[in-house]
Amino acid sequence: MNYIKVRCLDTNKIGVLEGCSEPLKRDDMVVVESEEKGEDVVKVLGFSKEEGPTELRFKFLRKVNKRDLKRLEKNKQESKRAFHICKDKIKQQGLDMHLLKAYVPLNAKKIFFYYTAEERVDFRQLVRELAKVFRKRIEMRQVGVRDAVQMLGWIGLCGNVPCCMRFIERFDSISLKDIEDQNLPLSPSKFTGPCGRLICCMAFEKENYLVKTLLPEKGSQICIEGKEVTILEIDPLSGKMKVETPEGKEEIPIESVLPKDYEKVLEFYKREACCLKRFQSNQLCEIAPLS
Repeated sequence: MNYIKVRCLDTNKIGVLEGCSEPLKRDDMVVVESEEKGEDVVKVLGFSKEEGPTELRFKFLRKVNKRDLKRLEKNKQESKRAFHICKDKIKQQGLDMHLLKAYVPLNAKKIFFYYTAEERVDFRQLVRELAKVFRKRIEMRQVGVRDAVQMLGWIGLCGNVPCCMRFIERFDSISLKDIEDQNLPLSPSKFTGPCGRLICCMAFEKENYLVKTLLPEKGSQICIEGKEVTILEIDPLSGKMKVETPEGKEEIPIESVLPKDYEKVLEFYKREACCLKRFQSNQLCEIAPLS
């Protein structure tokens, strides 16, 4: 089964288009209906065999026509006007929030205002004043800093548009442990994206380092073929493990100390996303941690 992936025009989030029997191609604009915005326009990205992790679902109504495009352009101008008015009122009221974008959906029944804030903001008076100006329902949406970059765009450390704007459907959790697991220097500033968080592309490498969950920690003493050794470094990309023996330092293949059929265990890890450290004491073949 193929799924039609579409992108929202306001947040750049990716969703799935449902109920479409018409032929579509990449970059087509279609009118959809959603619970959140009602009638709106989204952009077709293409077809995928994977449904993906997104929870966004849109009901297909029709391809955009000239009337829709005219209304969309009118709403775009209204969104710009709404943004400047809201920004001025935020400043007048001294609210501690950063306005990112105003958006008017195709049906023009609501206006969405997206913002970031470090703490909870009491914007009730702001909403009342905006409702008087626009005579529409006002929706204030607080988003995270990663959502803000995805929404507005930026340039990543690699010099390209950030992955969140190009294809990411869900933000994965990235921590300092991922830096350590990938044998990178513990300098978070070197791996911080424009959002101020650790770069999302580190998540793409996680599966390459899953094998480390089946091995003792670096610095552990283990017994291999009756010989006591200390693990100095584990490099899954090269398939080597550096150890220190009584005779000196040497490199050994990681596969030589892994349990039989370990690939099945790793596949289970990918599906269940659970911790495999519990397998360590009873699953490893020919390896026994020293007491």
